[in-house]
Amino acid sequence: MNKKNLFNLKSVKNRIQTTLKKYQGYFIIIKIPVVSEVVYGRKVEYKFRKIKVSKKVEKILATNIRKISFKNE
Repeated sequence: MNKKNLFNLKSVKNRIQTTLKKYQGYFIIIKIPVVSEVVYGRKVEYKFRKIKVSKKVEKILATNIRKISFKNE
């Protein structure tokens, strides 16, 4: 959760549980820190990989989606 996210944890959790109701028992919802960067100083046992997405997908901003959703609630 951060200042850019207009929804609190309870609101997000309720939305996920409602949307995935038929999968209840197959997932858990946990709060994790906002990841803004990954830094390493030695060879690690996992790889970083960037996938290519369309320009349309690249332009999607979750902040804008949350603003629109927040207005509609």
